[in-house]
Amino acid sequence: MKRFFFALLIMLVLGCSQEPAEPTGDTIDWVSDYHQGIKASVEKKKAAMLFFTADWCPPCVELKKHVFSDPNVVAASKALVNISIDVDANRNIMQEYRVRGIPAIFFFTPQDRKLKKFRGLRSVTNFVKHMNAAARAAGSSGE
Repeated sequence: MKRFFFALLIMLVLGCSQEPAEPTGDTIDWVSDYHQGIKASVEKKKAAMLFFTADWCPPCVELKKHVFSDPNVVAASKALVNISIDVDANRNIMQEYRVRGIPAIFFFTPQDRKLKKFRGLRSVTNFVKHMNAAARAAGSSGE
């Protein structure tokens, strides 16, 4: 029994002393200013993804960690202007879009100003599908 606790103690000490792994690969290029993001979308004739989020939102953190970090989602994001909207700092924008809960995601097409709310499973496959559809609707496929 003593050996078990000693082994457990060693595993805990060794596990806690390791440096956290550095993120690898590319990440989504987020624009944190809503107005600059919309302006860039119109000027570049690219669709925009509006992501309403907050640091305190566990589902938002999970989405960033497991979906927005995926290489396929990152690749699809290159054809969009990606706008991250902190709801605590942008209550007026949250109200303008009638966001009642977060995370909330919209796709905006600059030419006809159509807005589509993201619905469905928040999976990598589903996100890539929606991102690509928004890019096609805007006639953009990257820079």
